[in-house]
Amino acid sequence: MVEQPTSTPEPDPVPRPSARTLPAKDPKDAKASTRAAVVWAFTIVGIAVLILLVIFMMQNQAQATIYFLGFQGQMALGISMLLAAVGGAVVVAIVAAVRIIQLRSRAGAASRRLERHAK
Repeated sequence: MVEQPTSTPEPDPVPRPSARTLPAKDPKDAKASTRAAVVWAFTIVGIAVLILLVIFMMQNQAQATIYFLGFQGQMALGISMLLAAVGGAVVVAIVAAVRIIQLRSRAGAASRRLERHAK
């Protein structure tokens, strides 16, 4: 009689993909955005904000009396609030511009000091 092996044969291992079959991932390729894409994104956001502002102004057409530095006048409530917001944005932009100029001048002075010490 022929003896049968008592252990069951092991199945063939499942082939695993080798490193050569997988595409190499470059960190630069991961969602690289261009300047044009950023501009388009901000343009879309800007258009959405403008649409919301137009809706706001259309829904707030009631006349309001506006007092400013001794002047008095009638204006739509929505437009007066929009003008106040624009005025606030201008003040913030002026403060930001002054701060940027200050930081650039400090950076330039520091750069000149480093150049003098390097000589």
